[in-house]
Amino acid sequence: MSGRVLVTGAAGFIGSHLVERLLDEGRELVGIDCLTDYYDPARKRRHLAAALGRPGFRFLAEDLLDADLDRLLDGCDLVFHEAAQAGVRASWGSDYAIYLRCNLAATSACWRP
Repeated sequence: MSGRVLVTGAAGFIGSHLVERLLDEGRELVGIDCLTDYYDPARKRRHLAAALGRPGFRFLAEDLLDADLDRLLDGCDLVFHEAAQAGVRASWGSDYAIYLRCNLAATSACWRP
């Protein structure tokens, strides 16, 4: 595979480690994360600090539901979809709409058969 990789949720704990690993393997990649405040956005930016200056990496602070996914996916061989609203407690109750948007709607928007 020689094409680009897209990593959603790139600023999260798992996503940021995946980004670093893919860069170590010499992959060109785009990371996207909407940097919600469920976890401190400054913490998420720290997760990506080492990757931001590396060649072959471009980061977009965008919501998957607002991003131009056709443009993002053009030339991608692989997508790692790590974007989600974390935490079981936040998946019910007053934050249910956020959970639906970040987990279900964002995932369905990324689906390309």
